[in-house]
Formats: sequence, C-alpha cells, structure tokens
Amino acid sequence: MAWHPTDYLLEGELDNTVPGSIVGWLRFAGIQGKVELKLVGDFLTDIKGRKLAIQAKFIGSKRKAVRDMDGFARRQHGRAGLITSGGPNSKNVDYPYIEWYGDRNDRVVLMPGPEQIAVIETDDAN
Repeated sequence: MAWHPTDYLLEGELDNTVPGSIVGWLRFAGIQGKVELKLVGDFLTDIKGRKLAIQAKFIGSKRKAVRDMDGFARRQHGRAGLITSGGPNSKNVDYPYIEWYGDRNDRVVLMPGPEQIAVIETDDAN
C-alpha cells in the first residue's frame, strides 16, 4: 500500500545538488518535528541538480492528521521514484509529483499544487 500524505504536507526542502543523492526534510500535520529524507537517485531532468522548496497549508482536523499519519516514519531512507516540478520542461506529468520508495513505509507519493513548490536554481545545476 502506498502512502499519500499530500493533505498533511506543511513544508519542506529537497536538495539534489549532489548527483545521485536527494536529501532534505518535510513537515506534516500529525507528526511532531521534521521527517528526514535521504534518497538514492535524482530529480527528473526538468529539475535535476536543483533544490525544491515546499510550502503548503493544512486546513483539516489535527486529530485526523495524527490518526492518519500514525506509522509514518520520521526517517525516510530509500530510493527516489519520479520527482518533477511538472512545469513546462517536464516530459512526464504537468503537475508536481514527488515519489520515493523507503525502507520503512515503502512507496510514498506527494502531489502538491504548483503554487506550493518553488524550484531553487543553483550555480552548478546540471
């Protein structure tokens, strides 16, 4: 079963400036503190070598968030799936899509709105 915690996403940063590695953190309603990400792989070519900043808003029930996020590990280590901004240079989907396969929660999929992400350019972007 895949996790789809997009509704609980609050903020985060993902960094793919080191080839073959994605590191960062995410915060979710219903989880105390940050969720750490360490993934093997790269963003797709539209954002490869860059950073993603995520800013979202949770408007649901905190009690439901705690219940639904129970069991979601605060350490997500594994391999990247498809990670794209979904912008005009994306060849896969036309919306932001963040997917990984972790050692604790298996497949996780986030689909924030385009207004919720920002691609941060870096001097050494591929």
